[in-house]
Amino acid sequence: MDTIDNSIIIVTGAAQGLGKAIAKRLVEDGCNVSITDQNPKVKETAELIGADAFIGNVGDPNHVKSVVDSVISTHGKIDILVNNAGEVFPTGPTDDWEKTIEMFDRIFTSNTKGAYLFGRAVATSMILNNSGHIINVSTDHVKPSPNSARHHGHGNMDLYNASKWALNGLTFDWAKSLAKYNIRVNNLCVGATDTEMLRKWSGQNADPEWVKSWMRPEDVAGVLLEIIKEGPTGRTGDNVGLYAGFDCVLPPAET
Repeated sequence: MDTIDNSIIIVTGAAQGLGKAIAKRLVEDGCNVSITDQNPKVKETAELIGADAFIGNVGDPNHVKSVVDSVISTHGKIDILVNNAGEVFPTGPTDDWEKTIEMFDRIFTSNTKGAYLFGRAVATSMILNNSGHIINVSTDHVKPSPNSARHHGHGNMDLYNASKWALNGLTFDWAKSLAKYNIRVNNLCVGATDTEMLRKWSGQNADPEWVKSWMRPEDVAGVLLEIIKEGPTGRTGDNVGLYAGFDCVLPPAET
């Protein structure tokens, strides 16, 4: 697939950071891109990169349907969905009860429910067109780097990790269920990337050597574009791992 010109694409969580870089790269490659985020800054981003903007929470079914219906009404179809929206907060089994309840709802809504709702909402259009691609942005906590010693959790991130592991269930099941309609579904398991979210998480005293190893959002966006350009016969049901400190390149498909 040499070109994705005029593809109709939705990117969630795209007001800033990785989502913004992904949307910008897709616009530059000739796609018609719609972006959504609960941050009102999404409008400014859309104007800057040449996309359409929607403000709302990806966990709100009414917002999801409004975005999907509007894009289909304007363009007649949806070719690609990039479920990038997500949040991270420190959580663990010793949190007080009120925080436990609040954080579960917030993190799973942003990281899992949003991907679930958007995936379900676009599937009907993709089935009608007998083609499509859904990419769920996950984490290297799900698929650690080859030299990582942390294969069984990171500590103080139980809800974030659980919400991202849940994307595996959606991705692998959808890949099988939708294969007969020529719809691909993949996870992009992204390690430390220089975004506003990671810098906030890391604080001002982050290890300079670690910060130096972070991937650039633009490079991750380039790999995502390569996955898309594999076309209808490309990988599906794959966890694509990208890691800080490693070359940011597309690995071979899992077999």
